[in-house]
Amino acid sequence: MVSPCSSPARRSGGLFGKGFGQAFLKLPGGGFILPAPHTDLIYAVITDELGLFGACALLVVALLIVQRGFKTAILATDGFGKLLAAGLSAVFALQVFVIVGGVTQAIPLTGVTLPFISYGGSSIVANFFLLALLLIISDRARRDPGAERGGLVL
Repeated sequence: MVSPCSSPARRSGGLFGKGFGQAFLKLPGGGFILPAPHTDLIYAVITDELGLFGACALLVVALLIVQRGFKTAILATDGFGKLLAAGLSAVFALQVFVIVGGVTQAIPLTGVTLPFISYGGSSIVANFFLLALLLIISDRARRDPGAERGGLVL
């Protein structure tokens, strides 16, 4: 279900936003303008508080994480590491795409969380696990192959 209320929340932030904690979340009558501002619609709140520049900065950070994940996949020396790094990076990118697409009403919202931002303990643990696996693959790809065996590699 796409919330038609997320559009005014995104627009009211302008270019620079209203500031932290100043998002328009409640109606004067006491109801909420966004049905779930801490989970699925967190991107609308970020856009309202930080504006267009803050929302774009969040997307740039997510794209940098995905880009580094795919670079790790390219640099990995074994086939399993390549596939695992590429798959984990694609999952991270898909999570960001689904939430941002749902908030901007391009696609329907699902129960996927925005990585490292949305409320949810198991989601953040899973995303940290995803990042840890990418770091392990990156470390093994950059390590000197002769250092593990203790000798020279010809």
